[in-house]
Amino acid sequence: MSLPYTALHTFHLVVRFGSLKQTADYLSLTESAVSHQIKRLEAQLGYTLFYKSGRQLKVTPEGIKLSTELAQPFDHIDKVLLTKKQNTHTITLYCLPSLLESWLLPRLLAFKKANPNYDLAIRYYSSAPDYLDEYSLRIGSHENSDSTPHSLTPIFSGETLPVCSPIYLSQHPNLLSLNGLLEADLLHDHSDASWQDWFSLQSKQLIQPAKVIYEDFHLLKMATLAAQGVALCPETLIQQDLLKGTLVSLSHQKGNIGRYYAIEQNRYAHANTHLLIEHLLKS
Repeated sequence: MSLPYTALHTFHLVVRFGSLKQTADYLSLTESAVSHQIKRLEAQLGYTLFYKSGRQLKVTPEGIKLSTELAQPFDHIDKVLLTKKQNTHTITLYCLPSLLESWLLPRLLAFKKANPNYDLAIRYYSSAPDYLDEYSLRIGSHENSDSTPHSLTPIFSGETLPVCSPIYLSQHPNLLSLNGLLEADLLHDHSDASWQDWFSLQSKQLIQPAKVIYEDFHLLKMATLAAQGVALCPETLIQQDLLKGTLVSLSHQKGNIGRYYAIEQNRYAHANTHLLIEHLLKS
């Protein structure tokens, strides 16, 4: 059996873009031509690579396994052969909202001044694809147990402290005790797991169920500042609030032990992407 290099590369691109049309545009082919390549490849391999779920194109388990094996070699080939073309490629950053104003944007301002010819696209972290190409990076939080096919560069700790607004503390003066915290309005990020773990570290059990869960830290912090309750907030991201007194720490016991924020990028990220990452880390 001859190896279908062209069809394999096309398959790799369809997985990357998640779209036959985008792949066709990238390769300057018709969508029909891309579809025929995929069908011929499926016939040669003897198994299905994609299926339709509503309007979305999904990869089968066999396709995911093949794509994982192909991703790094094809990325490396693209990097070697298309360097000149890629020098002007837009770099896409997928970032948590909580990191935009306080960390990312000031660093990007300095980067753009030093590198005015670079094109950047800033998008929400939640819109990031599972697979990051050589011109994409993702900035978010990670646990020590996380596994990823990409490279991770830690930037700072994501461990948390229990905090509330001075107004909320004045209304609930017993918050400086563990029993007082157990009875407080606890604000949750994603789930109640963080608070459960925090109390477990001090041999206490949280019984009350989570009443309000916020999608991300940005919303959680807004609710905390608005005196809605007590939250576990990343210490690094609330330093200014603690100094100004807009938030008050209720305990020295940290939560989310081992959590950290990091930049995630393709193992074969382009030199321009690496240059941006180096600037973000130095600033």
